Amino acid sequence: MKHENKLSLLYLFLFVLLLIPVAGEAQKVKTKPAQATAKSHPTVLAKSLLWEISGKDLKAPSYLYGTFHLLNQSYLNSEPEVLEHFTKARAVVVETEIDSAKMMQLGAKMVMPDNKLSALLSKEDFALVSNEVKQSFGFDLAMADQMKPMTILLMLSMSQYQNMEVLKQYKGQPLDVYFANSGHKDGKKIHRLETMEQQFDLLYDHHTVEKQAEHLVAYVKHKEPAEQISERLTQLYFDKDLAGMWTISEEYNELTGGGDMAYMVDDRNKAWMTKLPAIMKAQSTFIAVGALHLPGENGLLQLLQKAGYTVKPLQ
Repeated sequence: MKHENKLSLLYLFLFVLLLIPVAGEAQKVKTKPAQATAKSHPTVLAKSLLWEISGKDLKAPSYLYGTFHLLNQSYLNSEPEVLEHFTKARAVVVETEIDSAKMMQLGAKMVMPDNKLSALLSKEDFALVSNEVKQSFGFDLAMADQMKPMTILLMLSMSQYQNMEVLKQYKGQPLDVYFANSGHKDGKKIHRLETMEQQFDLLYDHHTVEKQAEHLVAYVKHKEPAEQISERLTQLYFDKDLAGMWTISEEYNELTGGGDMAYMVDDRNKAWMTKLPAIMKAQSTFIAVGALHLPGENGLLQLLQKAGYTVKPLQ
C-alpha cells in the first residue's frame, strides 16, 4: 500500500465521528425559527455551517465551521464565504493532525492479540458479518479474525460513504486536512484539540470488545435502513441543516445500538471549551470540527453562548 493511501486510511479511522452519528443524552432540537441572539438556541436558527464568534474579550471575531470529514476540498469552490473567512483568520483549530510516525504504534489498537471475532460472535452472526465483509472487500473475515469489531464496523461504514455518488464528485484533500495543511502553508498558527492517541482511545478502547461486537452485528443487521439514514444525513449536511442532522443522528444511533455516546461529542465539546477561549482571545481563529459538534444542548454553539460569546450564522 502506498504511503499516501496509508495516510488516507488512517485519516478515515481518526475522523469517523460523522460516519457513526451520535446522540448522547442531549435534548432534541426543535425547528421553530428565531432571530439570532446571544441568548437563543443557535441550532434552530439558520441553516448554516459557518458561524461568527464575537463579544466577551475577543478583539477580533473568530469563526466556527462544521465539516464533513469525508468531504473533499473542491466542495469549497461552491462555498466562497468559508474560504473568505478562513483567509481572514490568523490561526486554525482542527480536531487533530496526522502524525505518520505514530501510525504503526496506534495501529496496534485496532487488533486484539488475545481474542478473536469468531469467539466473540455466535456462529450465525460471524457468518452474517463475514458475508458482508466478503461482498464489500472481497476477503474472508477469518483473515481478520483478530481485528477488533470496531475496526470492521468502521471499514464497513466508510465503504458505505465512499460509494455515495454525491461525495465522489469532490476532489482533493478531506476538508479537515485541507484546512490544516493550508494553514501551515499560509503561516497560520495551527492548534490541535486532541492527539491521535486520544482519538484512537475513544474509538477502540472506550467500549469492551464484547460491546463492540454487539454494535457490529447490529450495524450489519440494519444495513439498509442505516444506509438510508446516512444518505439523509449527508443531504442534510449539504442543506446546512444542523438541527436536522442532530435529530437524524439520534435515529441512527438508536438503530445501530450505539447507546449513550455522549463521550464522543458532549464530553469532547466541554473539554475543547477549556482550550478555545484562550486561543480565540489571542487572535482571530478559524475552528474546523465535525458538524455534529455544533448543535445540541452541549454543542459548541450552545457552550459558546453560555460562556458569554455571541454567535451569528454566516450562510
